[in-house]
Amino acid sequence: MTTLAEKWTEALAATTPSPAPTWLRELRDKAGMQFRAGGLPHRKVEAWKYTPLRVLEGFELAPPVPAQSPAPARTAGRAMDVPAPLCERAAVIDICDGATVDLPVNLPEGVRVMPLAEGLERFEERLRPLFEAVELGGATRAFTALNTALAQQGLVVHVARARNAGPDAGRLLLRWYFSPGAAAAMHHFRVFLLLDDGARLDLVEQFMYAWGSERGGTGSTAAGLNLLCQAELGAGAVLEHTRVQAESEQAVLLTSTTLEQAADSRYTYRGFDLGASLARHELTTRLRGRGAVADIAGAWVLDGQRHADNHVCVEHLAPGCRSEQFFRGVLGGRSRGVFNGRALIRPGADGSSVRQSNANLLLSPLAEMDTKPELEIYADEVEASHGATVGQLDEAAVFYLRSRGLGAAAARRMLTSAFCRTVTDRVKGRGLAERIAELMDAAMPEAEL
Repeated sequence: MTTLAEKWTEALAATTPSPAPTWLRELRDKAGMQFRAGGLPHRKVEAWKYTPLRVLEGFELAPPVPAQSPAPARTAGRAMDVPAPLCERAAVIDICDGATVDLPVNLPEGVRVMPLAEGLERFEERLRPLFEAVELGGATRAFTALNTALAQQGLVVHVARARNAGPDAGRLLLRWYFSPGAAAAMHHFRVFLLLDDGARLDLVEQFMYAWGSERGGTGSTAAGLNLLCQAELGAGAVLEHTRVQAESEQAVLLTSTTLEQAADSRYTYRGFDLGASLARHELTTRLRGRGAVADIAGAWVLDGQRHADNHVCVEHLAPGCRSEQFFRGVLGGRSRGVFNGRALIRPGADGSSVRQSNANLLLSPLAEMDTKPELEIYADEVEASHGATVGQLDEAAVFYLRSRGLGAAAARRMLTSAFCRTVTDRVKGRGLAERIAELMDAAMPEAEL
């Protein structure tokens, strides 16, 4: 990866950043220097030990898109064929090749969405600490440093407490995709979510192949996205976050989500990895206020040579907080999955409750799963449990279904689907849950064991 890092360093030095406040220009310069010093992660970097980056060797470093330049609405003389939205009754924002296509007008009550440049003008006092809190040093944080050095396209979502807020928050859909025939390049984007005290937001992220009905079909694009999302949840705020990734077999997605949670706030995450050549998601939330809750669940269904990596870290920093990490995986072909789930209970976070669970099914002798649950406790009166398993289907269960008239393939498929439904059943909204379940069933590999 040394040659690629050198090439990207040269490209980084040749970029011309957009105008920004003095502190942000200095931060960009610092991030660029950190990347040049640390380079890209390799196998000797513990956090990237199981996720090689060879797939990026043909990628260029995409220059930053000017802040006021939207993504093209048309390509090759025809309208952009974007994927259908996963959910109904949602305000949709399309982001193509790392640039915003347009902003919605039918936003839920209390929600404002603005480009990053405008957000910096309106919310500089809240955004500056978030910018400066991001770790930039070393190869481990290489893509965060690149994002900070290059991000000019971005969104700021501000959510105030709605006057008529009920149990169902307004829904916002971020629809990410790449244009066809684009050069293999790594694009960069930044999202900030600012939820005031008592605010509620239902956020859905959709990463799906835009050109053609089948993932990885003719015309699929070898493109990459380096996305950094930072959220600030005020006291009593609620963020429902659903992320569905079903990109083409040539796409690379490197995403990071970081949250700061105040007292009695609640973060619910449901993530699904069904596609892409390489997908890595880092999720970190810090429970800073008493009674904060983080409910984190996800699943991956991999086939071929796909690679999915999920790194989760929950820090308990205040008393009486609760967190759960619940992940399921199904792997076939020569695919590989990586899961690292960490729960850290800091001194003073007495009365915390932590649960971790990761179970995986291998449907092929060539599939591989690397799972590592971590639990660190430095407080008293804590409830904690964790576990991880990697195995094959229960042959007794297969035999039972076959005795009821199902064929061997149908029995195995039913069991693997039910295995993943434990996550889709946790998705808020029946329509969205059923749509995700359909995508998972379509991506399910055939059992070879």
